[in-house]
Amino acid sequence: MKRKEVFSKVVAVVALVLVVVGFYNLYSYLNVEAEVDQKFVSNLLIDNSEYDKVSEAQLLKLTQAKEVGKVLDVTLSNEDAMDNMQPGIYSAQITLQLPYNQKIQRTVTVNVRDTMPPVITSPATLTVTQGTDFPVDKVTVTDQLATTIGADSLKVSGFDPDQVGEQKVQLKASDTSGNTTTKEVVVTVKAPEVKPVATESKTTAPVAESKTEESVAEKAVETPAESSATENTATESSEASEKASSESTEANPEVTESSQETAASQDASTPDASTVAPTETSVLRFAGSTVPFIQYGGASAAPSSGAGAWMGNGNVSDGAPTHFIGHNPGDFAGVMGLSVGSAITVVDGSGNERTYTVYEVIDVTDDGYNANDPSDDVFPRMLYAGGERISVQTCINDSVNRCVLAR
Repeated sequence: MKRKEVFSKVVAVVALVLVVVGFYNLYSYLNVEAEVDQKFVSNLLIDNSEYDKVSEAQLLKLTQAKEVGKVLDVTLSNEDAMDNMQPGIYSAQITLQLPYNQKIQRTVTVNVRDTMPPVITSPATLTVTQGTDFPVDKVTVTDQLATTIGADSLKVSGFDPDQVGEQKVQLKASDTSGNTTTKEVVVTVKAPEVKPVATESKTTAPVAESKTEESVAEKAVETPAESSATENTATESSEASEKASSESTEANPEVTESSQETAASQDASTPDASTVAPTETSVLRFAGSTVPFIQYGGASAAPSSGAGAWMGNGNVSDGAPTHFIGHNPGDFAGVMGLSVGSAITVVDGSGNERTYTVYEVIDVTDDGYNANDPSDDVFPRMLYAGGERISVQTCINDSVNRCVLAR
């Protein structure tokens, strides 16, 4: 009897446990979707500056789908656009298998937001001629898809086309999403080259002599006899004057030179006289030598003789620098003897003259660095610093050059 009672109690307990488990499973089954909605992230906001692309693995991680159940299927509305992180709103369907073989499907909204600023590409240094606009054709602006936005989106500030010298100019560009990029470039404004105008010498008719000869002829017609006497007297007087003049010239040659200068001055003061062009233009004078120079902008080597204005034009009053190059051995050998405090005189193409004083002597490698200090970039202060100054360069060997800066 007691065994039957014990068995009955055991059966009753087992039945109760089964009922409880059944109710729990039923409860869990009914509430499984509510749990999914608590864990599953169905709205995603992604910045294209943070991700290269939205892959299937990234999507499952961001939605926490694997924490909810077993992923059976993933379908993207526009896989290419999401791979390229193209801004826009897309959708994805994710199918999950839950406990009790229950399958559910959830829709994910993916908003790819453009937070990547445009890219400004330009040379670090630009050179323009005074009075010209900023060279926007040398600058490109691209968005995150590497497509050209256009120069109309570029804003330039800090540029003065009339101010000769080096300027720091700020560039700013914005894309259609409002992302903005700024960049600073160095612009060197050069004065325009001034070509010397050759002057033509004009021969002035000897008005006074013509008038004298005409008066003498008229007088001879009126009084032949008197005129003949006068002519004889004039001839004798002329011969005597010439003899005296010759003797005076031999005795004092300076008097003759002074007379010639006076005559030249009188001729130049007549209304038809033209200005005489300078006898010496486009030359450099230093270390006791005079070296002619030519316009030689950007050439790959120095001219075979003389010097070349490699950057700038040699104008001594344009407020801009000029860089001269020449050969050593050759006409620029004297550069090796210059030192701080030495004088260099420049006569430009218009005959204007200025003397500059050397303030730095430095040996520079072919790529523009101090041969004795590789961290010292010489080009900025030698070529691009503004102001009325010059620099001269000649080679020491195949890779090092002597450069002299003067102002």
